[in-house]
Amino acid sequence: MSLIEDIRVLAADVRVRSVNPRDPVHVRTHPDSWRCVGVGNSAAVFQPKDHPELAIKIYAPEFEDVCATEAGIYEQLGDNEFFPRYYGRGEGFLVIEYRPGKNLYDCLVQGVEIPEQAIHDVDTAIAYAQSRGLNPSDIHVKNVLVHNGRGHLVDVSDYRELGDCKRWPDLKSAYYDYYRNLYRPGLTVPSWVLETIRKWYKSPEGGSSNIGTFAERIIRMFF
Repeated sequence: MSLIEDIRVLAADVRVRSVNPRDPVHVRTHPDSWRCVGVGNSAAVFQPKDHPELAIKIYAPEFEDVCATEAGIYEQLGDNEFFPRYYGRGEGFLVIEYRPGKNLYDCLVQGVEIPEQAIHDVDTAIAYAQSRGLNPSDIHVKNVLVHNGRGHLVDVSDYRELGDCKRWPDLKSAYYDYYRNLYRPGLTVPSWVLETIRKWYKSPEGGSSNIGTFAERIIRMFF
C-alpha cells in the first residue's frame, strides 16, 4: 500500500470542525500516532510520529474544495527552499513536507527574536511565487515560520486570490516601524494583545489606512 493510501486510512479517523470561518478550526479526534502541530481557519495540520518529515493537512468538510486548489498551487510552485515540498493528496487532505520552526505569532508570545533575515526571506519567497504566476495573499503571523534565523512560508491556499493583499506589507511595516524599536531580549507580547490586533484588522474599521493610529493605542496601553 502506498504512503498516500496509508495516510488515507488514518485520515478517516480525523474529525476537524469549523465553528466560525474567521476563527481556527476545532480538532475533535485524531489518531494517537499523529500529533496536531497547527490549526488554521480551514484546516488542521498533523505530524505522524513514524514519519516526522511529513505534515498532513486535513480540511474541515466545508473547506474540502480548498484542498484541490492548494494542491494545484503547490504543483505550480514546484520545489523551492522557502516552501514545503508537496507529496500528494487524498480526499480532503494534503501531504507536504514538515517544516520545523516557530511562527511569528509564537515568537512574539514567547519572546523569541524575529531576525530581519526572515523578513527578507519572505520577500524573496513572494517574488518567487509571483514569478510562477501566483499572487501570494493572506500572509500573516501564523503562516511565516522562522528556523535557524531564516524565514519560510506555509499555507499557500490563497495564492490565486485576485487583488492586492496588504497583510504582508502591513506586517512588514509594523516590524520596521515598531517591533525593531521595542524588542528587548525576553520581551513577550500577551496573546490577547495579538488577538485584539487580529480582530481589529479584520473589522470594518481596521486595515492599512488606520493601522498607525491603532498601533500607537496598543503601544500606549501595553508598554
